[in-house]
Amino acid sequence: MKSKRQIRVGMVGYRLMGRAHSHAYRDVPFYFDTECTPVMQAIAGRNEEGVKKAAEKLGWASYETDWRRLIEREDIDLIDIVTPNDTHAEIAIAAAEAGKHVFCEKPLALDLEQAKRMLEAVNKAGVTHMICHNYRFSPAVQFAKKLIEEGRLVESIIFVLPSCRIG
Repeated sequence: MKSKRQIRVGMVGYRLMGRAHSHAYRDVPFYFDTECTPVMQAIAGRNEEGVKKAAEKLGWASYETDWRRLIEREDIDLIDIVTPNDTHAEIAIAAAEAGKHVFCEKPLALDLEQAKRMLEAVNKAGVTHMICHNYRFSPAVQFAKKLIEEGRLVESIIFVLPSCRIG
């Protein structure tokens, strides 16, 4: 059996969405046959006691108390941003400039100008980037998307399931 390529994840933030993303990283191999396997390499948070406990409880290999150190690490391929909205742009831009792939929780930015700067940074760096929409790959949403594409479900369902429009 061929070993899958590993994507070493560094996550900034560890509270509610950090727990959700940690759970999802552990579940990816169970639900999906992917080309890559996520490795929960390191988690970052300002409060050392809190982030240390989160790393242990959520299954992260290590932790940092400064997101900038996380981004500098050579053993990190992807930065997952699950921090308060007003910090997304700064972290995403710095991650892209460091050559890290960027996965950002929604909302992406505080305004269009921030979002444009984030897009320019990832495009310039040539890294993969994505915004998190929690249910877009869930089996129910994927099935609804398939039904819409086959013309078996009317397009007006988009108002109920907005994440069905997946490229």
